[in-house]
Amino acid sequence: MCLVLISLIYASCKKEKLSEESVFVDSTLPKNALDSYIYNNYTIPYNIDIIYKYVDRESDLTYNLVPATYEGSIRMTKLLLNFGLKPYDDITGSKAFMRSYFPKILTYIGTSSVKSNGTIVLGTAEGGKKINLYNLNNLAANATSISYLNKYYFHVIHHEFQHILNQTKPFPTSFNTISGVGYVGDVWNTTYTTDGAAIAAGFISPYASKEATEDFAELYSFYVTLSASEYTAYLNSTGSTPAGIAIINTKTEVVKTYMKNEFGIDMDALRANIQAKVAGLSTFDQTTLP
Repeated sequence: MCLVLISLIYASCKKEKLSEESVFVDSTLPKNALDSYIYNNYTIPYNIDIIYKYVDRESDLTYNLVPATYEGSIRMTKLLLNFGLKPYDDITGSKAFMRSYFPKILTYIGTSSVKSNGTIVLGTAEGGKKINLYNLNNLAANATSISYLNKYYFHVIHHEFQHILNQTKPFPTSFNTISGVGYVGDVWNTTYTTDGAAIAAGFISPYASKEATEDFAELYSFYVTLSASEYTAYLNSTGSTPAGIAIINTKTEVVKTYMKNEFGIDMDALRANIQAKVAGLSTFDQTTLP
């Protein structure tokens, strides 16, 4: 009985050799055509990654959001490259500017994020490294409308990119004094309910009246995404005034000087390049991946 007991104790205390393979194995998904396109056209030349497969920690859990569709992701990726990144490459002569300053992560979300005050967040920038784009699931139905693309995507991209440039090199503090105490904070959407009313007060849009940083980014984005004639027509929206337009023009000169002196970007040349590309929007292939 003692021998049997000793044998049982030995068997129960005998250590088994641990396996060298972890039980926690990361799943590996094969790359699809869009993954390869992003890697070859964004990651290698610009050091940019695009997260289009919904990742909860990369989104804002404050809102009820859904993933972007695969088709919408393809369209946005091709449109952004041609109309968002390449114009900067063309006027600077290389990809170096965008590789240095453009955010390293883009995330795509299928729906819009709606705030409690009823306003819609079209895009956000985080820490100078990331831009979130929303509403991609409505892209296909409006893919050849430049006014729609500007409103929901390109305006957002240039606006958020300007924030990132400002975080790198602050714009002149003199800009803040042009409108001074005229900024209204979070009540911008009820203070100015039309574009014309905001322009009359010296702001390029109602949102520009929130604070100087938003004013600066809005001015930049409106200027480079609209043609000269479109921009003039917009400034003369119903309700605008010559005095308000004069204030906006003064601010715009500050923005143009900042971009030229700090980054070597001629905003008029950038606008002309973008408009030349926009002329081919109707025939631009948004869905075919090589």
